[in-house]
Amino acid sequence: MTSVSFNPTAASALSLLSGSSRAFEATQTRVASGRRVEAAADNAAYWSIATTMSADSMSLSSAEDATGLSAATTDTAALGMEAATSIVADIQSKLILAQAVGSNRSAVNAEITQLKEQLGTIARSSGFNGQNWLNLDAGQQPKIRSMVASVSSNGNGDVSVNVIDFDTAKSTLISGQDAQDGLLTQSYSGMTKSGVVYDYHLLDARSAVPVSATSKEIAVSDTTTSAEFDGMIAAMNTMMTNMIDASASLGATRSRISSSTEFLQDLQDITEIGIGRLVDADMEEEAAKLSAQKVQQQLQSIGLNIANNSMGASLKLFV
Repeated sequence: MTSVSFNPTAASALSLLSGSSRAFEATQTRVASGRRVEAAADNAAYWSIATTMSADSMSLSSAEDATGLSAATTDTAALGMEAATSIVADIQSKLILAQAVGSNRSAVNAEITQLKEQLGTIARSSGFNGQNWLNLDAGQQPKIRSMVASVSSNGNGDVSVNVIDFDTAKSTLISGQDAQDGLLTQSYSGMTKSGVVYDYHLLDARSAVPVSATSKEIAVSDTTTSAEFDGMIAAMNTMMTNMIDASASLGATRSRISSSTEFLQDLQDITEIGIGRLVDADMEEEAAKLSAQKVQQQLQSIGLNIANNSMGASLKLFV
């Protein structure tokens, strides 16, 4: 009885070829996805950290969108306040001009009336996304508006939203509910340096709660006295001071929101870079590895073919 044993070269070559095919497929997947850690099985620690950081990145992105809306609302209010302040200053100059000898007070008063209407248009138009910090309709009151500034999380994964507050009582120009809530509709009373008592308001918005009956609307006529001019100009001075303060508050809020937006953008970029360092594949390294594995597969295929041919030749001896 004759026994024949064959060299296990073919089986070894086939085993190597199968293993290299799996490695080749894994490398192809990393090149296609750009990730070397795609699932927890690839690297549990890195996958866990990257998943948590990805959730934080999504929160930062949402916060950035929210600050964008806040910035637009604040910018709109600030722009309206600047325009209104300029018009109030113009009205004040008209009051001074009306005192000049030979001035046409009827014409001056007509200009003041037009400027008042323009103030109303500006206040009503200074809204964004349903938020108007300069104009209140009947039934509305000034409120503290909270705007998203940033998002943070602690070691336990608890997420907290940090906000910037702005009190619209500082910026309300016209109130259709309570006239005293509006910088342009409230009454300003006091005493001038010359000892004249005054009580004036600039706009009559027909508020549900009007100013006191003793308050007079600022206007000029041929019968307006010097004492009345002094009182109106004094009231306008106080009004201007309040509006300038409101502009300063809006400016400070705009600056804080802008800084928060820039910080959120930088933080999100850094977070994305951090995630990439953990799970992204080195594309140059993976490309080189892919080329090497292609060559390895070709050599193993050649080896398997040689082994098969050798085995075939040996079998012919026994046929």
